[in-house]
Amino acid sequence: MSNSPSALMGIDLGTSGTKTVITDVNGKLLANALYDYPINSPQPGWAEQNPETWYRAALTTMSQALRQSGLSAESIAAISLAGQMHTTVCLDKKGKTVRSAILWADQRSRQQVDQVYRQIGIEKLYNWTGNPLATGFMLASWLWIRENEPDSYRTTSTLLLPKDYLRYRLTGILGSEPSDAASTLLFDPVNHEWSKPLLNTLQIDPNLLPTIQPSWEIAGQLLPEVAEATGLLPGTPVVFGGSDQALQALAQGVIEPGLISCTIGTGGQLFSPTLKPIPDPALRIHFFCHVLPDVWHLEAATLAAGLSLKWLRDNVVTGYDYQSLATMASQVPAGAEGLFFLPYLAGERTPLMDPNAKAAFVGLTLRHDRRHIVRAVMEGVVFALRQGLELMIEMGIPFERILASGGATSHPLWLQLQADIFQRPVYVSSTQEATARGAALLAGVGAKVYQDCWDACKQTVRQNENPVLPQPEYVNLYKDIYQKYCQIYPALRSIGI
Repeated sequence: MSNSPSALMGIDLGTSGTKTVITDVNGKLLANALYDYPINSPQPGWAEQNPETWYRAALTTMSQALRQSGLSAESIAAISLAGQMHTTVCLDKKGKTVRSAILWADQRSRQQVDQVYRQIGIEKLYNWTGNPLATGFMLASWLWIRENEPDSYRTTSTLLLPKDYLRYRLTGILGSEPSDAASTLLFDPVNHEWSKPLLNTLQIDPNLLPTIQPSWEIAGQLLPEVAEATGLLPGTPVVFGGSDQALQALAQGVIEPGLISCTIGTGGQLFSPTLKPIPDPALRIHFFCHVLPDVWHLEAATLAAGLSLKWLRDNVVTGYDYQSLATMASQVPAGAEGLFFLPYLAGERTPLMDPNAKAAFVGLTLRHDRRHIVRAVMEGVVFALRQGLELMIEMGIPFERILASGGATSHPLWLQLQADIFQRPVYVSSTQEATARGAALLAGVGAKVYQDCWDACKQTVRQNENPVLPQPEYVNLYKDIYQKYCQIYPALRSIGI
C-alpha cells in the first residue's frame, strides 16, 4: 500500500443514487461504489428525498470505494463533490434539516413560477439571473414553502443545494460555489453573486444563502466522525465541488467553445461552454457558470429522456431490458412509419419552458407494433434535444463536434439517431462515470495535484476520434420528420392538451 497522497475521491450525489469513485492522478478509475435510493412522491407531482439518505449513501460508498481500491487512507489527497442541481434543502439554526428536500423534478410550484413572471417579467429575470425559472428550482420551491408551510418557513435558517448540504455534513462548513448556485435562480451568473435586486423584490432574506467561493478551492477538512465511519483520514481536504453537469463536462474536456456534450440519462442535456456571458433574452435556454474561472455554459434540457424509455419499459412494453428495447427499435424503419412521440412526461424545459406540456403518441395505426412504439420514443427524445441544438445554433454558438455521453451511449441506435437527427458526426465519450470523475479532478485541482482545471483535463482526458457519421439516406428524411415533430406541440396546446 502507498502511504503518499496519490489518489483522488469524487462523490456524485445524484437523483437516483450516490456514486463515489477513486482515481489516480492520470484519471484511471481505481474504485466505483454506488448506493441507490428512491424518489418519494407524497402527492401527485411532488418529488422529495430525505437528505439523511444522501449522507448515509455517501458514507457507505466512500467506505466501499476505499476498500475496493486497496489503497491506504493516506493515499487520498482530497475529496470533492458533484450534485443534482436546483434541489432545495432547508436547515435550521442548529444545522438540522427542517423538512425533506424538494427535488428539481418537483412540480408543485407552478403557481409560484407564474407569480414570479407576473411580478418580475422576462426582461428583469434576464438582467438579474440570465435564466428562465422552472418548477423545482430553489427560488420556486422556497416561495412555495413560504406560502404553504409557515412552520418550515419560520424554522429555516439556511438554504442549501444537495452537494453543499453533503459537504456541510462531511466538514461542518457551510458554503456554495457558482456552478450550482446559478441553478437556483437566486444567483447572478455574470457577476458570480446572489442577485440582490431579485432577493429584494421578492423579499427573500439574503442571510438564508451561504457564501460563494470558487469551485476548486478547499472548503474544509473531513470531520473525525466521518473519517471513522469511512476509514479515511480526519483532516482530508474537501473541495467545494460543482454541479453535476459542469463536472461531467470537466471530466470529458468540455471546457472551451467548439465542443458540445449531449448527455442522455434520466433527463437529456446539451452543454456548450462559452467564454463570455450570453444568456438568451427570450429565456428559452439555461445559462449557468462552469467550474472554471470566467467560463460559462449554455444548457438545453429535456426532462424525460431516458426516463421516457424507462416509463415505456415499466408500463407499456414490459419484460425487456434497455438493450433489448433498443435492438427491437432498430428493426423498423427510420421515422417509425409515421409514429411520433412527444417526450413531455414531466413537462418540458428547452425551448418550451412549459411545466404543463403533455407527452403524446401521434399517428398510431394498426400497422404499428411495440417495435415502432420504442423507436418513436427514442426518436422523440433526440428530436427534443435537436430543438435545443437549433436554439444554440440560432444564438451563434460555434461548435466543431458533438460528444455523446450518458447511459444512451451503450447502444449503437442511440448514437446513430443523434448523428442522423443532428445531421452531424457524433463522437463517443470514452470517459465512464464522468460526473464523479469530474469531481475527483476538481479535488485534484484543490489539492494542487493539477495546476488548474485545464491542466487536469490535459493530463486525464482522452477522446475517441472515431465518430458515428450521419447516414446520407436518412438526413433529409429526418429533416422532414423533425419539421412535423415541431408542429405537434403547438397544435395540441391550441386545443388545451
